[in-house]
Amino acid sequence: MMRLSLRTLGAVVVAALACAGVGCATAPPAPQAGATPSPAATPLTDTATAPAPPPGTLSPDIPHDANFDDNPQTLAAVQKDFDVFSWRSFVALNWPALPDGSPDPNKVIGADGDNRVVWDGYKEPYEVFLPGGAAPAPWGQQQLPEQCRNIGPGDAKLIQMTQKVSDSVLNARGSGGALDGSNQPFNTGPLVDQQNGRYVRYEIRINRDTFDYIVGNTLYNKEGQQAFTQMVNFPSGANTPGAPVGSIVIKAAWKVIDPAQGDQPGRFHKVQAYVYTRASNDPPTQPSCELKTMGLVGFHIAHKTASAPQWVWSTFEQVDNVRVGPNAPPGTRANFFDPNSKYPANTPPPRPWNPNAVLPPEQRSQVQRVIPIDEATAALNAQWQGWLRGVNKDSVWQYYELVSTQWPTQPKNSLTGPKAAGEPAPVFLANTTLETYIQGRTPNVSSSCIMCHNNATTTNSKFSDFTYLLERAQSTKGGGR
Repeated sequence: MMRLSLRTLGAVVVAALACAGVGCATAPPAPQAGATPSPAATPLTDTATAPAPPPGTLSPDIPHDANFDDNPQTLAAVQKDFDVFSWRSFVALNWPALPDGSPDPNKVIGADGDNRVVWDGYKEPYEVFLPGGAAPAPWGQQQLPEQCRNIGPGDAKLIQMTQKVSDSVLNARGSGGALDGSNQPFNTGPLVDQQNGRYVRYEIRINRDTFDYIVGNTLYNKEGQQAFTQMVNFPSGANTPGAPVGSIVIKAAWKVIDPAQGDQPGRFHKVQAYVYTRASNDPPTQPSCELKTMGLVGFHIAHKTASAPQWVWSTFEQVDNVRVGPNAPPGTRANFFDPNSKYPANTPPPRPWNPNAVLPPEQRSQVQRVIPIDEATAALNAQWQGWLRGVNKDSVWQYYELVSTQWPTQPKNSLTGPKAAGEPAPVFLANTTLETYIQGRTPNVSSSCIMCHNNATTTNSKFSDFTYLLERAQSTKGGGR
């Protein structure tokens, strides 16, 4: 792990991995419907008292890897290094973007309150893994479904997934049944907004390094994967001159923003987006598209680096997801928790799951965080939130918090052996909007990014380097998957 002596960490890691998080917090009781969520561990730092960030901290440069130079080699210190890496990545990926998607060097994140972001220009998997195994269009070209054309701006974001796991992967691997190592990511279901009863929508985006590797090796179709005789090995970021930024996969969760239903627009990063619903037989649904204002509520960053060949997994949330966050104006309500609701906590909504339906209050998602944010991470969040508010007191970015960062404590383990996951820390990591229904501390059941993605394969059941993306590939010979 770059300059880290993993042998030095060994004894500390063994003890720490017995806990779910770095702080070894005692497991909370199972969430109960109607319980009042805990307040934030640390309030946002007041702008007037927040110190200015060190030069270059708020930077448009995506970090290539974490920096371990200045810390003693303890588990807590390395966790902080990775958490700082997560915050630096969050800032750079959400930096104001020029029309070509590159960061605007003349602006600062949040200076205008909100802004178009760098990762908006990344590719979605549906643009890469095409019907008939066709080659994807060049980087930078968006392809809209027919129902979304000519109803709004051509550069509006397209958001279509109603669950974190795409239908194509569910269909390829099968879903349902008991949760084991292969089925873990599929114990899922839609998330419903407490304010307006609408389904949360999801998207996945990949950066240029990821896209170029897939296209350059013809991994976008089944025949190309069959012909690929090497082990899949996406590019890694490294803190060395000339090294690439490394492969990045982003997963985002969005809710419809409606001030008339109680939303506070100034506390969300917002986009005008085409909300697209695919045709479905269960329940019968016609394809449709509508232009909506969407607010970001969940944000995953998976980044392959030299220090973490099992990838670094960073996850952020909007501060009001499960309890009203700090500095909220009167009348603010949590996005996915109502203290008066009787609906069972952390339970999917009743079937049938119709993404066009508006559910009544008694059927809306009632979400609680099972593993609290570690105190050290909460303190780091307050620091970065203060710096972001120091740029502009109306910056939307001050209303996001890091849940934690998962990383491999044993990164040199063989990626094809029984310990390929590299002993992740913290052991469990869940975003309330992206792993809502698999939060907890039960091995092979509760959410763990690395352990889950360790089961990912290509369409011919070979190692796919901790990503399920390649399972979407279709055949050039027809017949889909």
